[in-house]
Amino acid sequence: MNCIIIKTGQAFPRAVKRKDGTQVIFNEQKAAIERGEDFPLPFTISLGDGQPPYPPGKYILDVSSLEVGDFDSLKVGRRIYLTPVPAAAAAK
Repeated sequence: MNCIIIKTGQAFPRAVKRKDGTQVIFNEQKAAIERGEDFPLPFTISLGDGQPPYPPGKYILDVSSLEVGDFDSLKVGRRIYLTPVPAAAAAK
């Protein structure tokens, strides 16, 4: 099963400067996806305003993360939402 791994329940702020000189702070969390290859592939999850970081564990991509894009193609949306994998399934 493809799953997303969160190793630490910590969010990291990232500051982006706007054209008008003000800053916007985004909270991000590190994750990795297991696709059956030798090593998981790392990526970054952008957390919503006030959203706490995901606790360590294994997750699957929640269907609410998907959108229909241009030309009716399926794509992952701006925000990624995760659903925890039950402990019995995560141990396999």
